Amino acid sequence: MLEGEAVSQASANAGPEIREEVERLKAQGNEEFRNGDFEAALEKYALALRSLERVAYVDAIASTLASNQALCLLKLAKFQEAEAYRRGLARLKLGEPRGAAEDLQKAQRLEPQNAEIRQKLAEARELASAAPIGEEEVAVAAAAAGALGKDGGLYNEKSDLNEGRLAGSYQEQREWVRTIDKWNEIVDISFADEENKNCISVYMSLPGIHEIAPNKVCVWMTATTLEVRIIELRGENWCYVAQELWGQINPERSSWKIRKDKLSLKLDKRAARSWDKWEKLRRI
Repeated sequence: MLEGEAVSQASANAGPEIREEVERLKAQGNEEFRNGDFEAALEKYALALRSLERVAYVDAIASTLASNQALCLLKLAKFQEAEAYRRGLARLKLGEPRGAAEDLQKAQRLEPQNAEIRQKLAEARELASAAPIGEEEVAVAAAAAGALGKDGGLYNEKSDLNEGRLAGSYQEQREWVRTIDKWNEIVDISFADEENKNCISVYMSLPGIHEIAPNKVCVWMTATTLEVRIIELRGENWCYVAQELWGQINPERSSWKIRKDKLSLKLDKRAARSWDKWEKLRRI
């Protein structure tokens, strides 16, 4: 059953003409849905949401339109889009902005014209940027990094072959990072599974990163983990911690590079798992 069959009183704050247009488009979308034309219904709901962008966003009616869009996606067997969208909204309401941002970003890639997804993604990113990194997450990341450097591990005193060395060794890098208490999580991230190249391309939006000294950028990788630390970027410290990547990579063949306003990574997929399609960048 569609939500919002009756005119919502929550739209009263919108301009009368806009409110009338939104309700007309919503009613048309409902009619198309009942007639089984789910693509047409999806378009009507999208037009209604775009109309709302012209006035102060009215959350109640926007949520109704978004829910109806999700129903259309389910009817069209676009299960990934519907799942990511609904889960993202649920996580946002449950106070999990970082998880919500990941889900909504996936939904946006699948439905780039959806105004509600764009609005909710921006909201999730803003909340995620303001939320502090949990002490437990920082402790787990630090412990994992420390363990990797022991007994001839991957990071045992070998020089950093990528750009951006914090010091002469990974051990010194870790020691420096551990002295910093406050971190903001990097949430503006996009990635692509380039199956023809057997790699994952990752782009982290970090305005001004190309302006800071390369020794303030640190990237650590193992076959199943990824940790990124950006120090003193416009007065803030930034991090991204994947305790478990979606799939396995070859860290020795992977690389990263500082570009204008972003950090670019190429994660080489392990041959034994090269056919796996990455749905997210990380599982944990």
